[in-house]
Amino acid sequence: MRRSVGAIALSAALLLGACGAGTTPASAGPASAVASAGSSGAQFGGDPCAALTDAEVAAATYPQGPATFSSTDTQKDASTGQPVVCQYLVTFGGNPSIVGVTVSLMSDAEYADRTAASIIAPPEAVPGVGSEAWLVQSAPGLYEVYVTAANGKFKLGAQSRDTAIALATLAAARD
Repeated sequence: MRRSVGAIALSAALLLGACGAGTTPASAGPASAVASAGSSGAQFGGDPCAALTDAEVAAATYPQGPATFSSTDTQKDASTGQPVVCQYLVTFGGNPSIVGVTVSLMSDAEYADRTAASIIAPPEAVPGVGSEAWLVQSAPGLYEVYVTAANGKFKLGAQSRDTAIALATLAAARD
């Protein structure tokens, strides 16, 4: 019972964190982050679900044990209709899908707010991920890596530190 409650609480934390990114006004939203990066392409081609493959999500390490990729769910910016958050849903031993990983496109302002978002410990620099990356722990059991990459800024949330860093490294290379 305790593990189920923990999994539900973590799923809710991931979902709430992801939902906040989807409500950013268009003037300060992910589109401005992509434009300010000065690159010719949109982050992940404009699709945050292109950040990771199904196999990468399934192969990640989760506190609940081995996962099976289930599906993705996107959240769109209310102003532009563009996808800004991808939730990668997984199952554990046949249990219903829960959020295993999230990728959220970010504006410069959202990225700069990482210190306020890191309520458990101060942000920690993560070398070798994109051009700049910071590990943020915004809730117990939720690790987010804020990344600046070739085409803009994004954050990747996962349930363990090592998983968040490993998947952010893959996504930054893909960006």
